[in-house]
Amino acid sequence: MKELTQADFAILWPELRRWLPVGVTDVWMIGSASVAVVNPDVPAILRTSKDIDVIPVGTPILYFDSNIMERELGEDSDFSAEHRFFVDYVSESLLKWTPPGWQQRVTTLQLTEGLLGHCLDPHDIAYNKLYAGRPKDIVWVRGLLGTGLITWARLEELHAGNPLDAADREKVERSMAQVRTPC
Repeated sequence: MKELTQADFAILWPELRRWLPVGVTDVWMIGSASVAVVNPDVPAILRTSKDIDVIPVGTPILYFDSNIMERELGEDSDFSAEHRFFVDYVSESLLKWTPPGWQQRVTTLQLTEGLLGHCLDPHDIAYNKLYAGRPKDIVWVRGLLGTGLITWARLEELHAGNPLDAADREKVERSMAQVRTPC
């Protein structure tokens, strides 16, 4: 785990552009690092991660491309050993629980020449973490609520409008109850 800073991102963006398939000019950034990219002043604990989740926009992840990304920027790469974080090159399937309209709520940034990053709205990232429901995700959502970047009312609104099946809805609601429960 590493406290990610703007200096880390400045090192990463050219490397990401270098190793992404040539046709990929846009990536979704979907995890906690996305909040850190857009909001560099959030508390260090909310910027601490071991990975940066990226998804190529409109391009399927091919086996060969995935292997290159893993070798060059992945968890066991020289890049990871040197910088103490790595790129997790993931598929769009991780976005299937994200509340509708998330594409219109992203913040788009020029990461480097030829590469745009579309960072999920902090509410959407928090919602996905509620879906995952891991203890570290519950703590992260509590922390983000404490910053004022997200509100409980907006999380509830997104949840109410998300057409999940009953089991997935209950899963998010269990996580929401854990967030509301004092530590």
